[in-house]
Amino acid sequence: MTKRRTLDREKVLATAEKLADEQGLEALTMPNLAKALDIRSQSLYNYVANREEMVSLTGARLMQQMYRQVVDGIIGLSGSKAYLKFADIIRDFLLAHASLSAILYHAQRFSTDSAMYHEIKRMIKLVDQVVDVDGNRLISSHVLVGAVLGYIFLETAPLYQDEDEETATANYHQMLFRLIDPVEKASGM
Repeated sequence: MTKRRTLDREKVLATAEKLADEQGLEALTMPNLAKALDIRSQSLYNYVANREEMVSLTGARLMQQMYRQVVDGIIGLSGSKAYLKFADIIRDFLLAHASLSAILYHAQRFSTDSAMYHEIKRMIKLVDQVVDVDGNRLISSHVLVGAVLGYIFLETAPLYQDEDEETATANYHQMLFRLIDPVEKASGM
């Protein structure tokens, strides 16, 4: 009797996410994913059209997870508390899922009809809500997204590997506070 496969797109993407997180985005190739799933590379084309779509769908899946964590984490918060919590959740998620950082670093490669593009747009809408306090913007969403992603890209680079977690977090918060109040000493809330 032959063993029946129970492979579906969700399992393919979950495995792609795991592979990218454990071995890096460069390792997320059709042959590597097929090997991890114990199938032939050609079989992957039943679930994704090509590597670009696989990366987009994997990134979108991670963005959905991050979105849920942000929404759950900022419920009941407003103003600078929501802003700081939002930024902390994003940082923690991206540090835990380096593959998403790499995918976001190359966001310009995604077409406007890709799953990843739509998830990025959804997150930007949430950022706009977080930075808007009673009709007043704490900061531009563009500035916040750029600063957070830029900080994380640098934080994960070898340049700052000797920085301990406490110092990295303090520096991150200092940057965040200076974005909304450049004069204020960014020592915390």
